[in-house]
Amino acid sequence: MAARGPRPAILLLLAACLALASGDLWNPLHDLFRKNHLDNPKTVATNDNAYCNKMMWDRVMYWKFSNTFIHESVGLGPSSDNINTVCTGDGTAVGPNTQESKNPFKITVCTFNPWSLSYTGVSSTAKIVILCLDGQAVLFVKSV
Repeated sequence: MAARGPRPAILLLLAACLALASGDLWNPLHDLFRKNHLDNPKTVATNDNAYCNKMMWDRVMYWKFSNTFIHESVGLGPSSDNINTVCTGDGTAVGPNTQESKNPFKITVCTFNPWSLSYTGVSSTAKIVILCLDGQAVLFVKSV
């Protein structure tokens, strides 16, 4: 006799119904943006190189030549540093659905070094350019 208990498919269906009932739209591109580019607060590491090696491995991006991590919150709220506010009025249009932040963000740029087979990291503060969809960041374009 099979064990009785919650079925994963039923739980997934229930979660989807609750999300739709709340009026929130699910945007898988925004989820991917968060996974690939957000780290707030910044993960502790001994230096920027160690940080990049850890983050690129932990986020399963060790195949990627370069990646930028943004150390700010993503949600809409009272802070003008939230990334999604760039999409909803705190950014300057620089192309179709593309916004440049009016304020700088704390970032770390990780670049793969093929000679050492590891990542080199550089932390800085810069404005960011992101692609927006339905008021949410979905693609990091560049830092300026």
